[in-house]
Amino acid sequence: MGKHIIRLFVFLALFIAVSGIISLQKEYVIPESIDEVEKVELSPEPEPEIMFSDLEILPGGFFVIYLKGITDRDEILLYTTLTQDKPRFFSYSEGKLAIAGISCRTKEGEYTCRVQVQRDGYIAAEREGILKVLPKEFEKQYLKVTAAQKSQRSNENFNEDRVHTERARAETWEKPLWEGVFLQPAEGRISTEFGMIRYINNEESERHSGLDISAARGTPVKAANSGVIRLSMMLKVTGNTIIIDHGSNIYTSYAHLDKLLAEEGTEVRKGDIIGEVGSTGFSTGPHLHWSATIGKTYINPESLMEKDPLEFIDAAQ
Repeated sequence: MGKHIIRLFVFLALFIAVSGIISLQKEYVIPESIDEVEKVELSPEPEPEIMFSDLEILPGGFFVIYLKGITDRDEILLYTTLTQDKPRFFSYSEGKLAIAGISCRTKEGEYTCRVQVQRDGYIAAEREGILKVLPKEFEKQYLKVTAAQKSQRSNENFNEDRVHTERARAETWEKPLWEGVFLQPAEGRISTEFGMIRYINNEESERHSGLDISAARGTPVKAANSGVIRLSMMLKVTGNTIIIDHGSNIYTSYAHLDKLLAEEGTEVRKGDIIGEVGSTGFSTGPHLHWSATIGKTYINPESLMEKDPLEFIDAAQ
């Protein structure tokens, strides 16, 4: 009797196991071939696209390079026959942005600008543009100063100032902080244009690196656009000086101020009051010396008042 009961339990167990397998086969049908397996398609990698802004420029202007569809492992190579600082690339929107300034000393003519994107050891994109620097005549300016005033422009003083200004421009915010076109930072008459050839006591001295805005002492000075204060201190040649980092390697400088009203490290918005017009440092009278640089290259500040560097990129998106 016991043997019959054991056999019955074994039979029931086998029956339940076989029934379970049949049920599973009905619920999960094993495909006859690999073609019946559902395929998961991966999103294709973006194809790099290289865009240039207007390549006909006056000395003191700028041009923009934008790379769209860039991945983290892409390597960007840039070749140019311009003899100045190579443009640096920064993140913007869905790609990389570089802004190149054209020095006032750049001779008219054609210059090559070639950008190459390398991905996994091969060239994923390449474009070459011909940059045409247009002719421009700069006016001359003659200044008469005292021996004491001229001594302020000694090489020793310039070198001491340069330590601080280079520190201020050694770092930049990765992404653009500015908003639209730049504004003129003080009300007044433009007394000296950008790039003007300056003679001091009949000796050729320099090219004027910015705009001189003649105004009464105490006239409010505004931030030409939003950014971070990188320098706010008294310098030997430029007197009370403020430098603003607007991000992506663009800076503006405000010199000969009577008062400094913004501290280093603080954020400012376009139009905020940062100082007052004065005549500190090497100066023949109250005025604001306003300059703009892309990296270390001085450009005409008016070019930033006429056009936002991001304009052509935003239009192409």
